[in-house]
Amino acid sequence: MRLRKEKGEGNLSSIIWLLVFLAVGYAIWNVAPAYMADFALKDKVNEIARAPSRTKDEKVMEWIMKYVKEERLDHYIQPSQIKISTLETSRRINVDYDREVTILPGWTQMKHFAFQVDQPLVY
Repeated sequence: MRLRKEKGEGNLSSIIWLLVFLAVGYAIWNVAPAYMADFALKDKVNEIARAPSRTKDEKVMEWIMKYVKEERLDHYIQPSQIKISTLETSRRINVDYDREVTILPGWTQMKHFAFQVDQPLVY
């Protein structure tokens, strides 16, 4: 039994909201990998910072850059953007870089990523 008010007509606002929902989903699909890569890099740098105290800063830089190349982030991160300072009891690593992200076709934005890791040294 059909109600009299049911005509099967589409509502224009429903179509507009569907398009907005799809655009937001597409933007998240494009932007999320940049943030996930930054999170993974931060985790790896945190792990590398815990290297034994006898490890030289050059070796630490080599390990970080090896990971950067493996993850194909070398277009965004250069050794000059990584600062390593080893003290008597801790190692501090600063990473600061920019990455261009395509949000929607024709709309790109430069995202700035920066973090600092400070870990005690293992003797």
